[in-house]
Amino acid sequence: MNYIQFVKNNSIMVIFGIMMTALSSFGQTFLLALYVPFIMEEFSLSNGLISTFYGVATIVSAAILPKVGKLIDTVPLRKFTLATTFLFIISLLFFSIAQAWWYVPIAFLGLRLAGQGLYSHISITSMSRYFDVNRGKAISLASLGQPLGQAVLPALILIVIGQIGWRESLWLNAGLVALIVTVFTLFVLKPRHLVSESGEELQEISPTGDKIDRVRQRDIMKSKAFWLLAPNIFFVPFAITGLFFYQFPIVEFKGWSIGLVAAGLTTYAIASAFSILTAGPLIDRYSAKAFFPFYLIPYFFALMAIWLIPASWGMFVYMIFMGLSVGFGSATVAALQVEFFGKKSIGTVRSLFTSIMVLSSSVGPALFGIILDAGWGFDTVFPVTLFILFLIIIQSFRAIPNYTWKKWRYKFKKKRAEM
Repeated sequence: MNYIQFVKNNSIMVIFGIMMTALSSFGQTFLLALYVPFIMEEFSLSNGLISTFYGVATIVSAAILPKVGKLIDTVPLRKFTLATTFLFIISLLFFSIAQAWWYVPIAFLGLRLAGQGLYSHISITSMSRYFDVNRGKAISLASLGQPLGQAVLPALILIVIGQIGWRESLWLNAGLVALIVTVFTLFVLKPRHLVSESGEELQEISPTGDKIDRVRQRDIMKSKAFWLLAPNIFFVPFAITGLFFYQFPIVEFKGWSIGLVAAGLTTYAIASAFSILTAGPLIDRYSAKAFFPFYLIPYFFALMAIWLIPASWGMFVYMIFMGLSVGFGSATVAALQVEFFGKKSIGTVRSLFTSIMVLSSSVGPALFGIILDAGWGFDTVFPVTLFILFLIIIQSFRAIPNYTWKKWRYKFKKKRAEM
């Protein structure tokens, strides 16, 4: 089944998945970073202090997420979505009325938990749970919401802030989230759409009323699969969030125009979308394990480009390679979680890994902020990040099954013999 046929047969779920990941942008770093200069100026905050607020809020969000996120296995999806939306809206409105510095970390907490954490969690968990044969395509299409948000929203938000102010733009953000998600969840998404592709029973309560055994998060953390996935899931948000949070200082460091930021994000989004759509069918055909060690390699080249290329076109090389890596990786890692742990308790599994992702996204801005305030600069940030990435790529090759290595060796020897 190709993408067109899949979308035709599952249009409501595809729209739901894209909608949730796209609107999660209002809690993601690449959009929140646009508000950072205004917050720093209004409340006289330093780089280190604002990144500390952001980091602490994100750490608390990561601690809460496993407990809240696993409820998606037992609470009906529509109710879970509406409750999360309420928290998201309240957080956006609270941010808009900030009158002192202490409003900022509280607003960050709500936005990171509801937006970055739960909205993305709802989207990808739904695709992982309700699709089997076409899981790769479902996850890939839902993941398209992120590059869509990255391509469209930064430029629009900057225009809106310029026209009506940063506080008023947050009111508009809250109104959009409230209207779109509430209407779609209540009036478009119906129980008939929330059925497994294979027809398999997904309820957590059996017909006799007995609870079905579910995997515990403590058991997940003891498994080999967890320690194989965790470093990758930690690193990508760590590096990307840190670099996105300081995207304007990076442009100043390179001596480039500020206008490159919006153009670069659009390029990143296009590359990410292309990569996501490429990943889906490949995962459905070969499994995610075969691609896991390779998706971070383009990101290595991206960091080399932003560090070593002095010309402004280096921004586009950086964004293209990073988009290719992140796009393919988002689909691959999400599918791997189901391959390793099954789908019955995928909400529990994903909430744990999402909390790691959220936690790591707090470390990046905080660490980079400390380095910048210490005067070491990006000439220290880039090589350190590259070294960590190299180690993670090496350990990722453990994910490839032995029979796959044997198959590759056999094909390689066969080709050499033919030559």
